[in-house]
Amino acid sequence: MKIFIIDDDKQITTMLTKFFNYKGFEVVITNDPTEGVIKIRREHFDVILLDINMPVVSGFGVIELLAGADILKEQNIFMFSGLTPPEIQLKNLLRRDGVNGFLKKPIGPDEILTAITS
Repeated sequence: MKIFIIDDDKQITTMLTKFFNYKGFEVVITNDPTEGVIKIRREHFDVILLDINMPVVSGFGVIELLAGADILKEQNIFMFSGLTPPEIQLKNLLRRDGVNGFLKKPIGPDEILTAITS
């Protein structure tokens, strides 16, 4: 499984990379959401872990850019954040083709693994 992690927090991407590599997964990371959109346009990922709260372009912005490029529905995205979006915004997000879950930080790597592999 090839996992792509987009999160502006380098500690999180480093920790998750070590964990998923140890479990035998291929991991690609970026701390820049704009670079993340470019990589998604160029490569296939089995799962994308996308932080919601990032400077410049939020996870919601990434979703909109992917939808605008007509490639959102082809993705398997799990959003994650320390802040839970308003209920209506979260429901609308989870109704979008390509967005398959929301994970609340702090969350352990084992819980993330369970969510993305079930």
